[in-house]
Amino acid sequence: MDVTASNFNQYLPWILYELATCSFVTMDLEMSGIAISSKHLGSRPLQKHYEENKAAAEKYQILQIGMTICHEDKVNGGYKMKPYNIWLNPCLDRNLNVNRDFTFMGWSMDFLTGHGFDAGNVFTKGIRYLSRDEEDTVREEAIRRWSPQGSFKNLDGRLRDEANVRFLQAVRLEIKAWTDSGKSRTPFLNIPSSENGVPSKFGLPRELDSSQKWLVHNLVKAEYPSMKTRGMPTYVQIEQRSGGAMDFDERMKESNLRIRKHVGFRWIVEALAGGDLSTLDASTFLPLMQEEQDPSITVDVLADRVKNRLQENRPILVGHNNFTDLIYLYQTFLGALPNKIEDFITLIHHTFPILMDTKYLATLDFDSANPSSSLEELNKSLAKIRTPKINVEGPYSKYMYTKTVHEAGYDSMLTAIAFLKLATHLENGKLPKGMRGRLEEIAYDVVAPIDIVVPDLFPEKRSRHKAPFTNFFDTLIETQPRPQPSIKPLADTDDVHVQQKIKKGLLIPRISDTFWRCHANKLRVFGSIEKTVCCGPPGQNKRFKRKYKAATMTTDTDIVMEDRGAASNVLLIED
Repeated sequence: MDVTASNFNQYLPWILYELATCSFVTMDLEMSGIAISSKHLGSRPLQKHYEENKAAAEKYQILQIGMTICHEDKVNGGYKMKPYNIWLNPCLDRNLNVNRDFTFMGWSMDFLTGHGFDAGNVFTKGIRYLSRDEEDTVREEAIRRWSPQGSFKNLDGRLRDEANVRFLQAVRLEIKAWTDSGKSRTPFLNIPSSENGVPSKFGLPRELDSSQKWLVHNLVKAEYPSMKTRGMPTYVQIEQRSGGAMDFDERMKESNLRIRKHVGFRWIVEALAGGDLSTLDASTFLPLMQEEQDPSITVDVLADRVKNRLQENRPILVGHNNFTDLIYLYQTFLGALPNKIEDFITLIHHTFPILMDTKYLATLDFDSANPSSSLEELNKSLAKIRTPKINVEGPYSKYMYTKTVHEAGYDSMLTAIAFLKLATHLENGKLPKGMRGRLEEIAYDVVAPIDIVVPDLFPEKRSRHKAPFTNFFDTLIETQPRPQPSIKPLADTDDVHVQQKIKKGLLIPRISDTFWRCHANKLRVFGSIEKTVCCGPPGQNKRFKRKYKAATMTTDTDIVMEDRGAASNVLLIED
């Protein structure tokens, strides 16, 4: 499913709801540039590797994000996938009065376009966004701009220049002539108002420089509160406000509405990170409302429940070689990156408590001289594995018929498939023999689309008692509600049928299983001496103390050998 600027508002509530109810989500990024290191230098310390990627993330941008959201079907033993391919636009709206520089690396763009990437879609289809820091900057700029005293103070310093005084007087005459023109008045006034190359009759220049445009903006703000301005490349456009003059509070309310609108894709990142969704308007969730439901479930109630679940239970985030992706994701949306790798590891664990790297899983028993583990090669090696059953819903079946390697949505789907097969078939860090195959042999079925919200979002009324809202995280479409021991996805259960399906490889292990204790929160970092990053907190077992010094790094030998022995005693994914 392609998500663009034109349909983002339509899909946003559904994506947020799916993230609140999913078993896990996979993610893949395509960037405008990456860190390039000379191969002849060999492996370097993890700190150096991090610094290079940090510098690249501060320079380059994310152009495309792929997300595949997966829900578990406990009854039938399988998983439903919804792959999303999301375009991002690095440009900021001019009305925000804040700019953003962005950079393209020639090699990266040549690589992407060579795989069918249309760079024009970034600007024509991409979703705009504001980072947390940019949102603060835009709000500060709005306060400065609309402050009742700010306009006069700003102008006072410029009025000592006689040329500026004459310029502003000419602007006032232009505005007066426009407002006095009666029925012939145009919807807006351009300053200067020259037409067909004829100079302004009030002596204004044919084009305004940045200083003159600044004067016009502040003059209108200070002396014409019923009007608003819009900056253009060589002039300033003035028009009447539809609601008349506005005071400071009204202007800030308007500014905050504009800011919330331009948060854009960051709403989804905040959902993944357990961030603040309180300012996301409840009306966003109107598309989730059903016609026949408990009247007590209003859109406000629904919005609060989705937001609260996202705060309480952040989705498990799966990637392939996702150390670099996490660096870019945090820098682009959430905040500045710390200088030390130890601080970054702590920050990432706090933000994304449960991570899984399929590259790490695929290279547990790797040959260090030939660690080939690309996403496509990995899926080829797993192609003969036929379980668990994977269903892709009809509207999301684009990649069932089109192989688009290095499109973020496609790669995120391959990551989800690889994770499910590795999680259900790994035995002591290895796959059973005879499971190699070709990518074309991957087996998954297309099922009919589900167009309604999962029924347990709206508990059915009982004759005497209303059912509690405890099954929100049960992602199955069931005819009868079933009690769950926990609202967390992949929670432990005494259900014999679920346990049998896990043993058969139809469902992935529950969250307390050895699989998660051994492999969660470990990211493969080839190119560094350490080869692996551990993002989990320090464990209780003494054998882990050597590896953890405030969430420090470890070598592959330590991980593979020690984790297996300590798995029963140390849980790496505790928050």
